[in-house]
Amino acid sequence: MNCPRCAVPLRDVTPDLEMRDVHGLGCPQCQGHWLEQQDLERLQQVVDVTWFEFRHIPPPALQAEVLTCPRCAPARHLNKVLSERDRKVVLDVCAHCQGVWLDGGELHAIQEKGVGAALLDAVRFFMGKR
Repeated sequence: MNCPRCAVPLRDVTPDLEMRDVHGLGCPQCQGHWLEQQDLERLQQVVDVTWFEFRHIPPPALQAEVLTCPRCAPARHLNKVLSERDRKVVLDVCAHCQGVWLDGGELHAIQEKGVGAALLDAVRFFMGKR
């Protein structure tokens, strides 16, 4: 399969070293990831709390570009879906095969949370306002 953004061949990758049984495909050029829906759900459960959140996600104009599913033939357009973990991350999802494309930096962005946001989540949890 080729990258939906760069058209270069995707390579086998393990996107998170803590979850070695989760595999995907990665683009060596743009650092994007092609994942199965269930693998993305598992990866979203990993939360790395940091002092400062540094997002390196593509600008909105790039995220808005229409992409084609690298798996399905004939070509199918990927649907734009906002990540539940980070509303600035736009996932590209194939309605047919359920594959998900994350642009470079998006996987890290949905796994990272600043210490302030983590504390706010903890307060909401204890107050019963999840």
